[in-house]
Amino acid sequence: MLQVSVVFREEVDEFHGFLQTLKSQDWERETGFMQWTSWDVVAHLHYFDLVSMAALEGAEVFAPERKAFVTAIGQGRTGQELARERFAHLDAAALLVEWHGTAPALAEALGQSDPKRRLPWFGPDMGVQMFTTARYMETWAHSQEVYDLVGASRTHTDRIKNIATLGMKTFGWTFMNRKLEIPGPPPYV
Repeated sequence: MLQVSVVFREEVDEFHGFLQTLKSQDWERETGFMQWTSWDVVAHLHYFDLVSMAALEGAEVFAPERKAFVTAIGQGRTGQELARERFAHLDAAALLVEWHGTAPALAEALGQSDPKRRLPWFGPDMGVQMFTTARYMETWAHSQEVYDLVGASRTHTDRIKNIATLGMKTFGWTFMNRKLEIPGPPPYV
């Protein structure tokens, strides 16, 4: 089992438990991130967890998801709009059930995958280890919006080292990808 898939699952379960404590109005309040509500945060995570499951199934299953997303973004639509449309039929309780049905299954599937396997994505293909860390990072980062919204403190753990490692590994690439000079020295984390 891939270690980062275990911490991804732990983060999902911790966030799920926290989300169950929200009041109904908290699901409709805007977070400090791009006017997203708590519902939008979970819809975003669920949307991309489903897209991630498609990537795990292979390039031929992922390709239509990628094409639809890239086309929509090219037309000026946002990821938030796409997630809202896809899950418009779900209230907060139903969305939470669906997301918590998918995210742990994704963590398990990634954990059982060959760590050397490459998965298709929207940029370059990613190795399973990096892909899993990226899904964990998305869950951790977006969950912070909801913790902040209700003034709750999260439980801090050493799981964050996976995200710090991801940041350091992608630091140079972030600049090279934009054809910018890499500033030096790299930050100390």
